[in-house]
Amino acid sequence: MANNRRIRLNFRLEDAAALAFFIVFLAVEIIFSEVRGEGAKPADVLVIVPAVALLLAKEVIHYFVAGEETRVESTEDIRKFVRPYWNILRDWFPFLIILMMYYSLWGAATHLLVTHDRDAALLAWDRRLFGCEPSVALQHVISPLLTAWMEFAYSFHLYNIPIVACFIYICRPRQRFREMMFGLVLITLLGLIGYILVPAVGPLYALRNQYTVPLTQPLAIFSRQIDFMDYARISRDVFPSLHVGISFVVWLYAWRNSKALFWILSPFILSLWFSTVYLRYHYLIDCVVGFILAPLAYFVANWLFARFGEVSVTIPFPNRWLRPPVPVQAQESSPGEPL
Repeated sequence: MANNRRIRLNFRLEDAAALAFFIVFLAVEIIFSEVRGEGAKPADVLVIVPAVALLLAKEVIHYFVAGEETRVESTEDIRKFVRPYWNILRDWFPFLIILMMYYSLWGAATHLLVTHDRDAALLAWDRRLFGCEPSVALQHVISPLLTAWMEFAYSFHLYNIPIVACFIYICRPRQRFREMMFGLVLITLLGLIGYILVPAVGPLYALRNQYTVPLTQPLAIFSRQIDFMDYARISRDVFPSLHVGISFVVWLYAWRNSKALFWILSPFILSLWFSTVYLRYHYLIDCVVGFILAPLAYFVANWLFARFGEVSVTIPFPNRWLRPPVPVQAQESSPGEPL
């Protein structure tokens, strides 16, 4: 330890939550794979390990770009130039982390704890609560124009998040933006836990023999967007509906920061919710749970952020990688020397 120096990394709460998810999920992946005698497959940790490395590397970089080491005189001018751009990148980094959290469940990862699909149980809940399977019952209202609108509304999920995020980032204090980022990380984390505990493929596949009315519409552009989203999604992302959960959280942050933006987005988000069942991606119980989790994530995220905006971790670092900072008194005592 004599050759090491301890540095303190301040993880933002949104990054700390994601890092905890990846580390716990990696440990569970390894343990359960070994218990079953399968061994952890490289493909199963293809996203998890780089995500952990990326989160750790980001905070180490931040330490040198904007942390205590900024007093090192030989690189101060470079740091002053880089710092604003680095802060923007750091602020928006949770979007990448959310994607990596989602794609960490690619392949068979959703069968890590529960090895069989739970569609029958979700279907039973729909019938118990609503007396039918809603996506099948909605066949009598299907029309080409309504299907076109539903496909647009479903794909609008890709746009309402950056619309609200950009507005808050530009027009509101940065703390409000970080609150939203943590809220999105938290609702995503809760949704991924649901995917692991209740893996399901959804009514589009589980009930395909019961659909007698095809979902056709005249606008090919919306179909291409839906095809892309189908290609990019993981195979079991049904319970709860993150289309509902995430859009509801975004809607709540829109309400908090701009009532006008909230009302402008309302028809798109309400249509998005309806589309999840209309397009046969979700059981209605998935959406109900998404409605419950979203305000929970919103209030818990804001409460936690107000108390723990950052999480500090102290780690050893080799002295040879660090240059000793120039003492502040030394800088003040030699005003005539170039910095």
